[in-house]
Amino acid sequence: MIEVIVVSHGSYAQALVESSELIMGEQEGVYSFGFTLGENVDELRERIENKINEIKAEKPEAEILILTDMKSGSPFNATARLMQQYDFTHVAGVNLPIFLEIMGTRDFQTMAELKHMIFTTGLKTIVDVNKMMEEMG
Repeated sequence: MIEVIVVSHGSYAQALVESSELIMGEQEGVYSFGFTLGENVDELRERIENKINEIKAEKPEAEILILTDMKSGSPFNATARLMQQYDFTHVAGVNLPIFLEIMGTRDFQTMAELKHMIFTTGLKTIVDVNKMMEEMG
């Protein structure tokens, strides 16, 4: 199973995990971190780094996927800095449909397959509903 860490501004990461559990049931191997008002980037980076080390100590063979809420910004930057020291996959721009696909398929997909699915699904998750309704007549 691929271990998943979600990092965001505020409580978005925790909300993604809670929403996925509402829809799919309790999830194992999923961790969330929010960057809070008054916290500095080094504190966030340290919390993420501690979780990476904990995962690797408990499951040395585990692959880690870290999802951040958006490109740039503190969660992205803290995670990107850790890429210099640790081997993990980092994808920015996570949303609930993508997250649900990850939760539903990470047990049986390789990291390469999971990444392909993330980017394929991601292209389908933004919809112009006005245009869709016009096309439906």
